[in-house]
Amino acid sequence: MNETRPVRVLVVDDDSLIRAGLCTVLRSDDTLEIVGEAENGYRGIELAQRLEPDVILMDIRMPQLDGLAALELLQNQASTAKVLVLTTFGEEEYIDRALSAGASGFMLKSSSPLELIGGVHAVAQGAATLSPRIAQRVVERIRGIDTGASSTAAALVATLTGREREVLTLLGSGSSNAEIAAHMVITEATVKGYVTAILVKLGARNRVEAALIAFQAGLKANTEPR
Repeated sequence: MNETRPVRVLVVDDDSLIRAGLCTVLRSDDTLEIVGEAENGYRGIELAQRLEPDVILMDIRMPQLDGLAALELLQNQASTAKVLVLTTFGEEEYIDRALSAGASGFMLKSSSPLELIGGVHAVAQGAATLSPRIAQRVVERIRGIDTGASSTAAALVATLTGREREVLTLLGSGSSNAEIAAHMVITEATVKGYVTAILVKLGARNRVEAALIAFQAGLKANTEPR
């Protein structure tokens, strides 16, 4: 994505008041551009195909076609838009389904305006993002998994080269491609190449799944400047 222009955002939510509120928050940042609004998943998919947004803010519970089903359809259509799922519901079943369907992030509608704006920018730049409360739930779920998952994650990480492992560690800390490039003193294009190879080797569908594998394997990043 070209960062010299505003991040193009499509807002999909069936509540017109919430849509208006989200748009007001996003428009307070002049590096974000609202390119469209949709009241259900079907309309969201239609606008995504026509408007080609960088980021889609997607509600979960909507009439006709909910956000999770819309997300799955977008993934099947190989949409290049990053999807940030936004909901009032924090149940694990929604978190798991959203992340499994390829969401780049998951935030609660109770998130602060700064958290929301930061989340949009993060996913636009290729980073995974979870609101603090959602992140806590995910971590708690991972800690509840048996040790076999950690062993499996460690085995997968062992297939990576040293540089790939370093990229994965930084990715797991929530770093964007630009931040990884700056830390490792390499180009963003090189980082993208590493990330693609990492996803293939780990069998991960997106950066969020790769980050979870990094967590399960016990990888911790040292993000101090070199």
